[in-house]
Amino acid sequence: MHREHIETEIRRRAGGYKPQTHLIADYYRVRRKIAYPLPIREITLPGLPIPGIQAYPWSIWMTWSLEERILCLGWAASWFDDERARRLAVADLDALAEWPCYRQLPIPDLSSGHAMRILWHAHTRWDWLPLRLRRKIERAFLRHVEDTLPLSDARHGEFESKDDVLALDEPHFALHNIPFIGTVGLALAANGISHPSADALNRRLEAILGAILDLRETGHSEGVGYDGYILDFAADWLGTISPGRGAALMDHPRFGDVLDESIALGAPGDVANVARLSDVEPLEMPFHVSGHAKLFRYRTSPRTGWYLKHCGLRRLRADALAALHGVDDDRQCEPPGAGAMDAHYAVVLRSGWEPDDLAVAMAASNSRMGHIHNDNGSIVIGARGRWPLSDPGYQQYMKKREREFTLGLTAHNAPVINGTAQTAKPPERRVVLRQCNGTTRMAELDLTACYPGALALDRAVRTLWLSGRDLVVLADRVRGASIESIDYHWHGHPDAAWWVQDNTARVYAPDLTLWIGSPHARITDENVDRLPGSRGHLTLSASADPSAPCVWWVFAMGDTPPAVTLQERGCGIRVNGRDFEIS
Repeated sequence: MHREHIETEIRRRAGGYKPQTHLIADYYRVRRKIAYPLPIREITLPGLPIPGIQAYPWSIWMTWSLEERILCLGWAASWFDDERARRLAVADLDALAEWPCYRQLPIPDLSSGHAMRILWHAHTRWDWLPLRLRRKIERAFLRHVEDTLPLSDARHGEFESKDDVLALDEPHFALHNIPFIGTVGLALAANGISHPSADALNRRLEAILGAILDLRETGHSEGVGYDGYILDFAADWLGTISPGRGAALMDHPRFGDVLDESIALGAPGDVANVARLSDVEPLEMPFHVSGHAKLFRYRTSPRTGWYLKHCGLRRLRADALAALHGVDDDRQCEPPGAGAMDAHYAVVLRSGWEPDDLAVAMAASNSRMGHIHNDNGSIVIGARGRWPLSDPGYQQYMKKREREFTLGLTAHNAPVINGTAQTAKPPERRVVLRQCNGTTRMAELDLTACYPGALALDRAVRTLWLSGRDLVVLADRVRGASIESIDYHWHGHPDAAWWVQDNTARVYAPDLTLWIGSPHARITDENVDRLPGSRGHLTLSASADPSAPCVWWVFAMGDTPPAVTLQERGCGIRVNGRDFEIS
């Protein structure tokens, strides 16, 4: 990314913030926007009712927005000697340094993590801050450490090393993103004033992050959105500890897993638009990109360089732009190879990353973390910078119809068997990835353990093929003595239009068409509907013949419906002259 382009983007954003008298926080998950009067001198919890949630975490999205505002203004002051931006940044920081408390929850939480990071960023990066403000920030650091250190000690004080975490009966309970991010903010504050607790907090973070990395070997993940959130804060904190201690973590063989997720799950033509599987919001939570940008200063990598060059500037948060501003633009880049890829909580088959390429991602995780849904086998298909076959890709907090749409029976597209969706994630990932030939890739996933035992399934296996740049074929083998129904729910992109002809549904946008059909299901206009709670997705709901030896689904790009013929007593299929079969 060229430095002048980054500067132009920061100048544009700062120009938008200058006339604002209120900070706009978009609570998109509950469809609310709040205008907080500037400057903000404390956490204020709006009284707007949120059905089913008594104490909504308003402070999170407010501090996300405040961090963007202050960083854009501050870097405009630094790079362009913009006096108005400087005055506004100083006023916002002066108010932030006065907050009586930086957390909403009785733990090191997300709002405190962001607030401390804003103050730490200003204190360590901007030499133009008035001396009185620097001292005020230092007093804020001390006040926060005194307030929150006892809460951190109560939650994580027993962890001197990662072995202490791994020895727990349920170690994943100690590894959630919220207290980790809050503890990073606490450590930044302590390191910023050389507080006596700083070394203990740094060791605590080393223990927690080390345990996360070790457990990733057996499937631990919160999805790219939240894995990346942890990486983003870890990247800031790693710059405050000794190079040797930081290198010990960055040299871990699983430290690069989040980069794998980011690259593999990017839509062809828009790599920052990652697949919406489980609880992932690529536009609202691009923290993983910020983490890669910050780490690129310490560890250059041709893959990371390629990835960052392909992320559009307007998708990146201000801290990512600031990190890339100091990076030489001519560093070596190397595009990753296409084919069959493991994204750790998903598997991906793709022909490449250009707009005309095709990618299909399939959820495949055994993670115990709540942001990973019971959605194994669900697929999304990407082309032209987006995902025409989609998934809700988030979980609604309000206990209304939208929560059911994002987490309920019809939320994902793995088979619903006898009216029952998946209720668990398997203890082990049973995944096969294979490159069949030059243009065909295959992935297979055993879903049997994902369904309740009461179904008495002998097996439920999903096999997926990507052929060339225009065809995805899927086969479900569901066996059991009492299988009466197999139902499917295929969600289109929220902005897509639909048409049905010749037993095939068409998902249409001006620059692409995705055909969806099955020889085992009847598809008419009546099968396409907007389900209760949808934010725009239309859904093809269809029932398949449960007596078929294999249920086939075909997804084809192009102007005309695919030619489909069943073969080998239903155990094979020919699509547009290409043959697929199951063993």
